[in-house]
Amino acid sequence: MPYTTGQATPRSDIAALVMQANSDLDTLLIAEKVAPPIGEDVKRGIYMKANLANAELLNADAQPRESGDDYARVNRAYNTDFFDCQEYGLESPIDDSFAEEVDRFMNLEATEAAILDRSLRLSYEKRVATLIQNATTFTATAASAAYTQANIATMDPANDVDQAKSRLLLNGVIANCVIMSYNVFQRARRSTLLQNQIYGVVPRTANQKLLPGTEDVAHAFGVDQLLVGMAPYNSNIKGQAYSGSYIWSDAYFAVANIKAGDYRAGGLARTIYWTKDTTGLFTPETYRDDRIRSNILRVRQHSAEKVIDSTCCQLITTSYA
Repeated sequence: MPYTTGQATPRSDIAALVMQANSDLDTLLIAEKVAPPIGEDVKRGIYMKANLANAELLNADAQPRESGDDYARVNRAYNTDFFDCQEYGLESPIDDSFAEEVDRFMNLEATEAAILDRSLRLSYEKRVATLIQNATTFTATAASAAYTQANIATMDPANDVDQAKSRLLLNGVIANCVIMSYNVFQRARRSTLLQNQIYGVVPRTANQKLLPGTEDVAHAFGVDQLLVGMAPYNSNIKGQAYSGSYIWSDAYFAVANIKAGDYRAGGLARTIYWTKDTTGLFTPETYRDDRIRSNILRVRQHSAEKVIDSTCCQLITTSYA
């Protein structure tokens, strides 16, 4: 159960309305798919992990043995990793008089909660994008040709993915997902070589265009799913004019193995959230502030976004322009 006080009340009714209001946004966000949520009943914790080297996961060490001889032994060591859930949240006061004024037009609580929830989800998306598109954590290899409009006939996304899949296999990892930004996806699916792989080499005039969708491209890449980060955000600071940018960078795309559930299942990453203080990944709640004659609406999150296995991802540097 979430932590409660006499002042703050979790609002599952608002949460249900928020999910309906944000249905379009959900099609743009991919963080929960890249780093599937897993609940923990402690805010800070430790878990065991087997690293490729220390746990000798891919060693071919079996030795011949004669009768009476000792068996060869392994010197396996397990590592530990830690998580520390950080709280994020936003509040909005709903003045009594204003709520009465707009009540005939809309459910103000649900509308405001949806906007707050959206801000938290975009912040969460940014954290996951930063976690994954990190050339310090993961090996980044240059694409065979820069992903520029000038190279539309020579860039080879499927080959770039195949090369990354080969590097992952050397870690004993089978790639099941490609993660890329909206701009890189648009450039990739317009490339001549990828279209030839999907549709075959056929004569086309300048006005004959056929663009593959995400499932077509995923099939060409030989992975279960292609995740395209389409979510925008305001890249200007608070108080300045809106300037829209995409959250997921065009500099890299990722070829990875994604799994959900227990850490022992492996996979790239998890979003660990504290179940003792939340009703889910995002928690809306309200409390009263009579000093300003307002109900205060709050949406919050207690989570830690963690790379579980850094050998499960290879980055491709696109040199996008």
